[in-house]
Amino acid sequence: MRIIRSISPLTQQTIGCYPSATEEEIAAAVAQAHEALPQWSRLTPRQRCGYLRQLRGVLTAQAEQLASTIHQEIGKPLQEVYGAEILPSLAALKWLEQQVPQLLRPRHLHQTTLYPQPYGVVGVIGTWNYPLWLNLTPILWALAAGNTVVWKPSELAIASACALQNCFEQANLPVFLVIGDAATGQALCRSTIQKLAFTGSLTTGRTILATLAQGPIPAVMELSGNDASIVTAHANLLSAARCLVWARCCNAGQSCVAPQRIFVHQRCHHEFLTLCRKQMERLQPERDLTPLRTEDLRRSLHQRVQEACTQGAVLLMGGHPLPRAGYFYAPTLVANCTDDMALMQEDLFGPVLAVSSVRDDEEAVERANRTEFTLGASVWTKNRAHGCLIAQQLQAAVVTINETELLVAANPEIPFGGWRLSGFGKQRGREGLDEFVIWKAVQVVSPSKRRYHLFPYYCANVQILRSLVKLNKPSSFSLRLKGLFSLFTAVQSWRREYRRSIKNTHRGDG
Repeated sequence: MRIIRSISPLTQQTIGCYPSATEEEIAAAVAQAHEALPQWSRLTPRQRCGYLRQLRGVLTAQAEQLASTIHQEIGKPLQEVYGAEILPSLAALKWLEQQVPQLLRPRHLHQTTLYPQPYGVVGVIGTWNYPLWLNLTPILWALAAGNTVVWKPSELAIASACALQNCFEQANLPVFLVIGDAATGQALCRSTIQKLAFTGSLTTGRTILATLAQGPIPAVMELSGNDASIVTAHANLLSAARCLVWARCCNAGQSCVAPQRIFVHQRCHHEFLTLCRKQMERLQPERDLTPLRTEDLRRSLHQRVQEACTQGAVLLMGGHPLPRAGYFYAPTLVANCTDDMALMQEDLFGPVLAVSSVRDDEEAVERANRTEFTLGASVWTKNRAHGCLIAQQLQAAVVTINETELLVAANPEIPFGGWRLSGFGKQRGREGLDEFVIWKAVQVVSPSKRRYHLFPYYCANVQILRSLVKLNKPSSFSLRLKGLFSLFTAVQSWRREYRRSIKNTHRGDG
């Protein structure tokens, strides 16, 4: 039996030990989810939302305990736990309660009705940087669509996961928890789940996809990011500096949509750096900062900062671990960064802003798009039309103007997810609901319908088809009228051939 220890990044002390699930226990959890599926999927969307309403009540009652557990295990300040985890989760539940009954109505087309059908048992492999929000949302959307869920949280957030699972059980939701490491996740991918939702790194995502391909099992994946921000010559520099420093330093920059590469117009480059430095100087470790989750993350980040400095970057502030308990790293500002540096190329977690000067907006857009990561980006300008023009040119799934994309990622009604190396599929919003639904098409046709396409093939069949082809050609009213007359003539010919065929058939039978 493998034992997983959860170590607090605040104190570097063990806060819990948890046995990793065996192959048999994983199979049993999946079997339980299959057993619960018929009853759960037969509920109407409105009935399922009643259970989600119960969960909202439980989360509200357990908010203080959840916040304390996440604070101890991840290290983020309580303000960030409430503001970026608990309140968005409650808002997501309320949005689902209001929208799901309408979004999952059958959709009526001509002679066809689309009925929502759940995939079945959905596997969720979660991440640790937002242990409530990023685990809860794929689970909620899958449940709302009528699926049952088996989820494996990150081994770095097991205490938080257990607290959340307790809430699921109090609300009588068909969610089944398996604890473990990467091997546990692989076992879940080899099981009889029908779909997987994964949030995590690109490296882990590739490994998971290789296993799912043996099924094959479909997946929705939110992978790494490397977000760019463009600060134009027309930006409100103080607002941009405040927002970007906050977005990069909250949760110690441990977010896939935290701005990482900052491209600043050369006219305001120096002033922007000065404002960013002042903002960082005001941060107090005891009140504002989050530690890195592990010592390995801190060591890797420090190495990347040092490499950038040897390659010509200028360290303006920070660039070192903080001399105190916990895996803290000083808020860091690095200027003169070039695109070949790891600070600009990789998806790095850490409170480090990598800034580069650009001649104009065209250079900023071109350099911002020099990446295979496409999660988010932001534009900073007082001219709204100018900002929208730049946003249209950026290759990112979410672009914000005068706001950080971090806040958009916490909005339940906006579909979130990238493409290329940032993953595929959407989480949250109506599109996120469709990820967990199969829209079954049921067509009803009158038994007495005339069917011109069946055997035997009459000569008039080809005339009908030719007339239909001609009617699709863009033409004047008189030509379309002539085409309709041609179609009418062809149909009459078909009816004569059909009656003649029926008469000959009856004569032959006699």
